[in-house]
Amino acid sequence: MNKNFVSKLFPRFLLFSYIMVILPCTLMAQGSSNLKIANYKGVVLEQKTKEPIPGATVNLPQYGIYTITDSNGMFLLKQVPVGVTDINIRFVGMISIVKKVTIGAENNSESKFYMGEADFTLEKVVVTAKSNRIGASTSSSISRTAIDHLQATSLTDIMELLPGQLASNPTLNSPGKASLRQVQSDALNSMGTSIVVNGSPISNNANLQIGNTAKDGSLNTSFSSVAGSGTDMRQIAVDNIESVDVIRGIPSVEYGDLTSGVIIINPKAGVYPLQTKFKINPTLTQASIGKGFNLGKKAGNISVDFDYAKSLVDERRPSQGFQRFTGNLLYSKNFKNKLTTTTGLSFYSDLDAQKLDPSDTRYQRERSSKNTGYKFNTNIAWNCDKNFLKVVRLNLSANYEVQKGYNQEIKGNFGYMVTSAMKDGTIASNRKEEIFDAFGNQITNIGDHQASTNILPYEFLTKTTTYGKPLNLFAKLTSSYFVDFWNIKNRIVAGAEWKTDVNFGRGKVFDPLMPPSSGVRMRPYTDIPALNQFSLFVEDNAERIIFERTFKIQLGARLDAIQPGKEEGETVISPRVNLSYEIIPSILSLRGGYGITAKAPPLMFLYPENAYYDFINYDNSGLTGLTEAQKLSIVTTKVYDTDNSNLKIAKNSKSELGLELNLGQMVFSVTGYHEKLTNGYSFGTSINSYHLFDLVKYTGVNRAGTYPELTVDKTSKVVLSYYTPLNNKVNDNKGVEFDFDFGQIRAIQTSFILNGAWMQSKLYSTSNSFYEKSPDANGTYKNIGVYGSGDGNLDERLSTNLRIIHNIPRIGFVISLSVQTIWSDISKYIGLENKYPIGYISATNLQYTTLVAGSTIDPDIQRQILVNREITESYKPLSLFNLRLTKEIKKFGGFAFFVNNLFNSNTLEESKRNPGNYTSRNPEQFFGTEIWFKF
Repeated sequence: MNKNFVSKLFPRFLLFSYIMVILPCTLMAQGSSNLKIANYKGVVLEQKTKEPIPGATVNLPQYGIYTITDSNGMFLLKQVPVGVTDINIRFVGMISIVKKVTIGAENNSESKFYMGEADFTLEKVVVTAKSNRIGASTSSSISRTAIDHLQATSLTDIMELLPGQLASNPTLNSPGKASLRQVQSDALNSMGTSIVVNGSPISNNANLQIGNTAKDGSLNTSFSSVAGSGTDMRQIAVDNIESVDVIRGIPSVEYGDLTSGVIIINPKAGVYPLQTKFKINPTLTQASIGKGFNLGKKAGNISVDFDYAKSLVDERRPSQGFQRFTGNLLYSKNFKNKLTTTTGLSFYSDLDAQKLDPSDTRYQRERSSKNTGYKFNTNIAWNCDKNFLKVVRLNLSANYEVQKGYNQEIKGNFGYMVTSAMKDGTIASNRKEEIFDAFGNQITNIGDHQASTNILPYEFLTKTTTYGKPLNLFAKLTSSYFVDFWNIKNRIVAGAEWKTDVNFGRGKVFDPLMPPSSGVRMRPYTDIPALNQFSLFVEDNAERIIFERTFKIQLGARLDAIQPGKEEGETVISPRVNLSYEIIPSILSLRGGYGITAKAPPLMFLYPENAYYDFINYDNSGLTGLTEAQKLSIVTTKVYDTDNSNLKIAKNSKSELGLELNLGQMVFSVTGYHEKLTNGYSFGTSINSYHLFDLVKYTGVNRAGTYPELTVDKTSKVVLSYYTPLNNKVNDNKGVEFDFDFGQIRAIQTSFILNGAWMQSKLYSTSNSFYEKSPDANGTYKNIGVYGSGDGNLDERLSTNLRIIHNIPRIGFVISLSVQTIWSDISKYIGLENKYPIGYISATNLQYTTLVAGSTIDPDIQRQILVNREITESYKPLSLFNLRLTKEIKKFGGFAFFVNNLFNSNTLEESKRNPGNYTSRNPEQFFGTEIWFKF
């Protein structure tokens, strides 16, 4: 860790914390005499039956005060400031109550609240994402009825309800990666999206199911993997979810280890009837069952659910598909209105496989990815009822996963010797004894460097299994305070958290003498240190009436220490602010914000694998007419550490400005944003990753009964390079999101909702690129051309989605038509000015030489210029019609049906960049149905 850096930042963070927490509490002594406190009591009843609802959560978010209703539906909130405030009441299966209430100084009467059941018999059914405020952040809330009407199969499907997201056919046949405020999904955006379940984030930092990053520079594997990107959202079933909140703006400082945003999953917790669901479509079969039990007045509640899904890429190809099984157990209890807990155990297992196809006799390809996970999670809250300390909350979670990736394939074009050498400078041969040249000089050094060797056949079957056992631990302690001074309401949140990500897997396992590719070695993941993160955060949510209008500000900062106490450790402070002001009370409001979010490097970037190179000094194994005793192969192994000691933390600067207009039941929201992620992680080459190696080549004269007599033929310089972790990626995203709810026309029971976004995403590299020609016939290497930074892509899209929703409450029927229109879709390459090299690296001494503009360029370092890269790819406007209907049969169940691409619009459009290539931009026509039963 950079101690000088920490010594500067840490005192500043403590000073900020003092100003945010200690000082307001001190000033409270001055202002508390003017603050009137009262107890507030009420009862929560079911709207139709007027029966009490026990276990409902009653929350006053402005004060950070909450409680749970008792068996009679009663609640009592103590030490509540007098005045007007917001109240939020939630219960599983019910429509949440969000309204303003007045707390009186002498309030002895009980306030009554009536909750309606969240079903399809309501006058207005919410089946879309609703603009929401999680704290002060720009976000969307997706209810249970919206999830049911969408007929989602995983968390991936739910994301299409967000402004600017495009609809697609539901599938489990490829990993589901989150994409927020970006045209094209990529690993950085997905990696930077935090998924939080029951208060605890899901971590993918210790996932090491990757390929040979040092030699290939790619995270891709032959089997399905999301290592180096975000959580695979296919693993998250949705039938046990009560609601989902998606923060796209500047999140509270409570949320860390992220750059893009936060997806908050609120699971079902409490008492609800037994429900079974069955889904089927051309590629998927899914079934689920769940129920919430009451264990008695003092024993709490427990909910149980199971889900099974099977998906095939093609019904005609049963050898390739995906299976998922999940189970969840969630216990909730309220202890005398002082302590509440929601504690869960979950299990999931999925298999993404391409089984051996009997017709594939040529290559015998088989691959699979199996993941089995076990998770414990608890969320404990203590309702303090103190003058200023309101709630203390503890989140604990542990997630352990067993991962197994497998690949087999017949490899060809080999026929040379391989070695298992792991040490730099090892010289091995196919013979057990040491090899000497004609002058008695020892060539090999197996005595000092143990290594096995094998001369491969021209074709052979290789099998590789990658074993991963990531363990993720998380602990978070948060305290919430309320202070009122100088007519400013302050809800202050402060806390600390610890995260540990470690992998106990065996890593890649294969026969080292029959490897899947050259230059690959086995590496136990137990050799890799754990990734530790310690964080402190503090935030003030202040509110004041200015000129009879409400002004709110959320101001906070977060300190993240990555690998504290270690040399590779780094520290970052992330300030964040959100504010809003009512221009016209209850009608028009202006809001904005700015903040920095930061994402720690996953283990694969922090501790990359070594690069191994095997060079042939001599080989006669391919010659005919030789006896086994005469055959000889000699290989030299070079090993390089690919670690980047200067790796920095990826950070995203987020800013936004928005307006919200409320006209009766109509709500119009527009938000402009700009986000720029810098220091993004990737594997790439730099000048420092190029090395020279003197390779000695031998020539031999055959001898009877033994290996040839060897003499030095020549010594040539070999130029080699490897891939190392870099901070060279930038994601520059900007756009305008809009969400217009025109309300419902009661006469026809029809609602009109229009949302969409204009988005521009610029993804580019800040490092130089390199161009290398292959060595000539004599093995002489060419100079390496160096080109400027800035290569990348720019994508721009304007899309809208008009949803027309008609419902008939009397029969529980809802039908919706989604009209998605892509008005503009543009893609082009950037960095086109990098046509000519800015310098070159000498192949003889690796010295870098800068080229002056206009100077003569050696053809060896001039890369090919593709003319079509200068052509901007653009497409015509395109519409997609999707139809969904849901029919609920009261107290029994219901069914649903959907058709994507209702009119089967699959017009082919020719590429401007590559004439003759045609693309169908709409998804294929697709349909599915769902049926559920309640008991």
